[in-house]
Amino acid sequence: MRARSVVVGVLTSAALVIGGAGTASANIAWCSADPPVQVETAAGSNLTVNTVVSVPKTEASYLNDVTSEAVTTPDGAGGTDITVYVHLPAGISTARVAAMVKRYKVVDRAAGQGGTTVTLHLHVPAA
Repeated sequence: MRARSVVVGVLTSAALVIGGAGTASANIAWCSADPPVQVETAAGSNLTVNTVVSVPKTEASYLNDVTSEAVTTPDGAGGTDITVYVHLPAGISTARVAAMVKRYKVVDRAAGQGGTTVTLHLHVPAA
């Protein structure tokens, strides 16, 4: 009798774990990190700008069509302003976009939808 209770308990817990995982996986957002963009600061240093785009799992196939570019301008105080343009293809209902320069720990985040360009602004201070 005790063995049967243990087996039933194990099977019930396994069912809950598997059932819970199935529900959770439906809500996972898929991410894509575009190839990093190399930029040059006003002082002549090379920096890497990383861009990450997160979309619902059902729209993950559109991530290969996301493109990005970065433009730098001096800020007048020796630092550099970086404007990042992330072009989202049609078919994406909603996307979360982040751009960062890890070396200086600067990050900007925004949201957008397919067929639009998300613009992010980063400021790298003078070294």
